[in-house]
Amino acid sequence: MEERKSGAKKPARQSFGGQKRPGPKSAQHKFGAQKGGERGSKKPFNKNFGKKRPRSFPQEKKEPDRLRYPSQNPYDRLRPKEPALPKGLSWDMLSSSDKDALRSLSREHAENVGLHILAAYELEGEDLPLALEHAKWAASNASRIDIARECLALMAYRSQDFKTALKEFLTVRRLNGESDWVPFIADCYRGLGEPKKAIETIRKESQDASAESKLEMMLVMAGAFADLKDTKRALKIVRSMKALPGLPLSYKLRACEAEQTFLFMAGKKKEADAMEKEIEDMESKVFPEEEEEEGLVDFDLENLDERVIEDLLS
Repeated sequence: MEERKSGAKKPARQSFGGQKRPGPKSAQHKFGAQKGGERGSKKPFNKNFGKKRPRSFPQEKKEPDRLRYPSQNPYDRLRPKEPALPKGLSWDMLSSSDKDALRSLSREHAENVGLHILAAYELEGEDLPLALEHAKWAASNASRIDIARECLALMAYRSQDFKTALKEFLTVRRLNGESDWVPFIADCYRGLGEPKKAIETIRKESQDASAESKLEMMLVMAGAFADLKDTKRALKIVRSMKALPGLPLSYKLRACEAEQTFLFMAGKKKEADAMEKEIEDMESKVFPEEEEEEGLVDFDLENLDERVIEDLLS
């Protein structure tokens, strides 16, 4: 997001923020193409992916023969079209659940795919096109592994290749059944110029979603109504979101940014400009230096009323 200027014209389409899965240990410091702490940057989705994924078989002990490889790539040489891996990555940087997800592959193949997944998340903030190449390699070589398809879906989404992202998110949903991808799916429909389909997707999926996912859905839904030039409905949604008890400050900031955008779109420049100081104050609290905000969803939101989306759509 470009730095906001008072009175500047706002873009017609605002992404819901593109929250994403926590990355491998080495890549978890700054997620998103925007670095943490900059204006407009977003916090991670704070979701422990794979925590419910059953192990295929017991965890293997680390074997010393892994050290036989001359580099971090377990294959002797790069294969055709394989992007070179950055230095400093290792299998041990993957989470236990991610390792388990790769265990249906041979050991060397699993390690190769895992390292390319690590590379994609590591490079996302500094070289997104290269990160996308690593994600494509991982997905093409592990097409039935959900974390490989997740990685490609997210890199394509960041790259605004919404057609590829939508295809991959839908595939991930079929592979692991997780509903927390619904906000991404809906936002991809927005990116493809189908806001009505985005709203319908949220309408169908909102009841079974987690509290945090519901918050993401509200932001996407507001954006979809704004795409349809219904700024009145869009403003109602984000203002309802801001009023939720226990709403974390990071989400309140995003709701305020969206509200300001919709006010500009509605031609209410004076009201939009008046929000600038409030937004700047919240940004300084949400992004102090390089510190991370822990626990994005307050206890009060854990049992967020399942009808909250339906009420907003009524």
